[in-house]
Amino acid sequence: MSLKWFSESYGRLSNYIDGEYVEADSDRFLESYDPGLGRVIAEVPISSRSDVDVAVSSALEAFRKWSQIPILERMRYLVRLRMLVEEKSGELALMLAQNVGKTVREGRGEVQRTIEAIDSALGLPHLFMSVRKLVNVAGGEPEIDMEMVREPLGVFAIISPFNFPVMIPMWFIPMAVTLGNTVIVKPSELDPVPITYFIKLFKDAGYPDGVVNLVNGDASTSQHLLEHRDVVGVAFVGSSPVAEKIYSAACSKGKRALCQAGAKNPVLLMPDAVPEPSVENIVAGFFDMAGQRCLAPGLLITVGEAYDRFLEMIISKVKRIRVGYQLLETTDTGPLASLRGRQRVVGMIEKALEQGARILLDGRNIKVDEKYSMGFYLGPTILDQVSPEMEIAREEVFGPVMPIVRASSFDEALEIANSGAYGNTGTIYTSSGRYAREFARRMNAGNIAVNMAVAQPNQFFPFPGRKKSFYGVLHGQVDALDFFTDRKVIMQRWW
Repeated sequence: MSLKWFSESYGRLSNYIDGEYVEADSDRFLESYDPGLGRVIAEVPISSRSDVDVAVSSALEAFRKWSQIPILERMRYLVRLRMLVEEKSGELALMLAQNVGKTVREGRGEVQRTIEAIDSALGLPHLFMSVRKLVNVAGGEPEIDMEMVREPLGVFAIISPFNFPVMIPMWFIPMAVTLGNTVIVKPSELDPVPITYFIKLFKDAGYPDGVVNLVNGDASTSQHLLEHRDVVGVAFVGSSPVAEKIYSAACSKGKRALCQAGAKNPVLLMPDAVPEPSVENIVAGFFDMAGQRCLAPGLLITVGEAYDRFLEMIISKVKRIRVGYQLLETTDTGPLASLRGRQRVVGMIEKALEQGARILLDGRNIKVDEKYSMGFYLGPTILDQVSPEMEIAREEVFGPVMPIVRASSFDEALEIANSGAYGNTGTIYTSSGRYAREFARRMNAGNIAVNMAVAQPNQFFPFPGRKKSFYGVLHGQVDALDFFTDRKVIMQRWW
């Protein structure tokens, strides 16, 4: 596979196993697009069980040596990796924009958050200070000493979504390998180009062969990883139905599982919200990255007079969003990542209209420059007269759609917000400390935001989720120490 980074075409992608790019043992391939052009830019192999076996064997062999290296030495590789990511940040941002459909600005943001994930892993020795040792826990002769240590577990699978193809794997890889494990990444088949190239930076940083591997493929490839006896755990981010299946499959086979899932994030807009910054922030939250973020707002609940006070401001602001090709610096929001995704979102819009919603702004027939007319574009769409029972109000859209539900009071709005099946984030816009405090206390979600549309915690905080937004016990980021290691108690008596 060519190692030239940003390009118009990447040909047939390879897997990355034991420090080398290798062709998959498969004659089945999928197409990966530049969604702004609607043009194929890569062929993605569907890796077979034999490909997974080779990758796991490489990772397991590497684990035996890698796990014995002192953690401070393992950290030095992270420092070199960080420098390489910064050097490649410009090209990486372009590749992310090109293959995902996000703007270059959003691609730069993903690179920056990738670097922050590395920074967070550099703090692992401080977490390791939770190791315990007690001397002479039993009186008399001879004495008994007891200590608790943490040990890495082995080979972990990391199954990542399409919307952040580098950042989300990097939530887990630096933590996993610095703690002494080895990993196999299975990226989304929609846009694996950036991570397939990025993965070699680990070797460039000096990591031994086999510590970090990648197998391309679809759901069948993920299934092979889950079924492999030498894979001890899986970290997954994606839709709730898939998260539930992966969690169930992993647990049934005695594997650890951390599954962060879908969302339907409600936003309460109170009448006393500060107008200009609140509207600007809400619009950016709904429509940046064409709404393809698990932390993006999914439902706007206007409370009392807020509807009349803010609606025209919101519509006016949304109309100014420039939809276009994602690599142009003048573009505010780009296309959806896939044609299938666009068709799904359009279907949800049309179903809402059939159920009685009223369209205030229709993005289904958005016009872009002729040279980009084959792209998967969908303009910002605003739906009014949405009832809480409609699918558009209850299920994740993952597209540039703002459904509006009206509530007469704070309590009614909070009841609507809490009635959904998901619990990723909840947001309120208000100038009232009382309402903000009450919302934070009563909103049943893992991440709570006051006057900010996207409740994204920093890497040194947990990434919690509730209800159908999370499957497991340990959360990403701050719980990495417990997820990627296990405790061992050693008791010693010397005669």
